[in-house]
Amino acid sequence: MDYEAFDAQLLELADSLRGADEPTVAAEIVRLKALAGQIADERSRRLALIRAEKLPEFISGPKPGTSPQYERASTLLGQALADKRSPLERIAHAERVKTEIAALSRQAPRRESMTILRMNSSLVRLIERLRDGSDGST
Repeated sequence: MDYEAFDAQLLELADSLRGADEPTVAAEIVRLKALAGQIADERSRRLALIRAEKLPEFISGPKPGTSPQYERASTLLGQALADKRSPLERIAHAERVKTEIAALSRQAPRRESMTILRMNSSLVRLIERLRDGSDGST
């Protein structure tokens, strides 16, 4: 067993266990730890053991933010994605929102900073679609 194979199995398992009860998840953690113990490289083995313990987090996904910065960024993102103006106006709006979200991520609590910043990936894709003439509407 190597780390890459372990990690792929962990992520696949996390997807398949959505909605599973606690005893099932606990049993899978024990099984994953046994698999992690088979990894030859000590550093990779330790990392795999840590990730096995985090299985419940992988199943539930990231927790939504609670800071005012997260709330504001979510609102801004929603407004930009729902914008129905011309493509050029939408691009300009999305660019402004992208800048504001980046600023909000710098002001946010550390635990939410990267989550907020990742909201910009949706805006980048929107801008690319609008520039390509394919705004994603059907």
